[in-house]
Amino acid sequence: MSITAFTLPTPIRQRIEVAPRDFALRDQAIALFEAAQSRTDFIAAVSTTLAYLLPGCAMDDLANTPLQLIQGSARIHIAVDGESLRVRALLIRLQAQAHNVAAMRFCLSRLGGTGQLFQPRLRSDEIALEFSEELRFLHPQKLIEVMQRLPSDADNNDTALEQLFGVQSVDRQPPVPLGDEQFAAALAIWQQHWDEVDALMLESRRRRQVSVLDSLGSIAINHLVYTLPLMGPVRARLTECADEFTNREESATKRDNELAKCIREMRAVTPEQLRACLGHVSYAVNPLNEGTPALLSAVLGGGSRMQKTGEHRAVGRALEATLELIADYLYLLAHHSWPSTIDSALRSGLESASAKPWREAADLLWNHANATAKAFGNHSEGAMDDEQDEHDGDAGADFDQDIEPDARIMLNPLELCS
Repeated sequence: MSITAFTLPTPIRQRIEVAPRDFALRDQAIALFEAAQSRTDFIAAVSTTLAYLLPGCAMDDLANTPLQLIQGSARIHIAVDGESLRVRALLIRLQAQAHNVAAMRFCLSRLGGTGQLFQPRLRSDEIALEFSEELRFLHPQKLIEVMQRLPSDADNNDTALEQLFGVQSVDRQPPVPLGDEQFAAALAIWQQHWDEVDALMLESRRRRQVSVLDSLGSIAINHLVYTLPLMGPVRARLTECADEFTNREESATKRDNELAKCIREMRAVTPEQLRACLGHVSYAVNPLNEGTPALLSAVLGGGSRMQKTGEHRAVGRALEATLELIADYLYLLAHHSWPSTIDSALRSGLESASAKPWREAADLLWNHANATAKAFGNHSEGAMDDEQDEHDGDAGADFDQDIEPDARIMLNPLELCS
């Protein structure tokens, strides 16, 4: 029997409360740096840059007092060392009997890169993400780039490294574990999500439209990122799979097979493994992009994507229209932070369409999207010229070739790098 609705439960992941940034502080930091003549002046520019990046965080005397930030499960240390500034996040300590070579290879290939401002460093038996720069060369924009990536990379990989390779995660901020009632709800969300995604894959193969595969791939990852406080190897593996099945440069057949493989792997995750990868954390640096009225108008307003969704509604393709709208809402909520009023409005739209038949859900979300864009969007001409968000694909295109199920053996995400 074909699937008739998609369930969108209330998220367990706590809403990330982040104060809006004061862009005047960023401009002030740049002015201070350009006019700096002494070490004290350069440190003042750094302090002002951090005040911009960390709204509401008290800035002590950085010249004499190192700063420690909590970013999810990672601890970020910022200190002035002589004439340089050092930013460091200690990831792991290598252990006897652990897969040390695999762990080092992972850090080198996944966390480092040519031209990247920070790099993984091995010192004795410890690996850390590090950035160091002389104060006189440390332009505020350079520090902003480092602080927008290094803390998140450390947070996303420290727990996964420990569980995948058997190394010791050190200097780690323990997450707040889920209680029994919360975990039961999380497990139900997890299992129902993959059951419904699996059923929708059958619809995607039957309809043989790239637009359905695009929306389904986006929903498969973003719905869990939105609803569950995932971390560790389960999230790392899910993200790695999503990089493949949401890659629009690959053939539809390959993406379909990668999604099928991901579904099998995620359904094989045991309750114990899932519980070890769930926990509530706090963030000093906003890990999400800051949502803007222009983005709301581009995604939910009268852009080309909404026009295609409207065409699907007009010809009776309610499933396609509903999946596109759900994918848009989840994209906005999973990857962007919003003021509480907009966040509540977006969440209410999803909750109203939860478990509703496709036609009813499409009508509810369509009307809600237009009302939300009208109430909170930016309609000034040229504000965001029909920007195509990252999950937008070639709607309506047919597959170039038949889609066959992937025949590879299912892998347990905790055994991938053994």
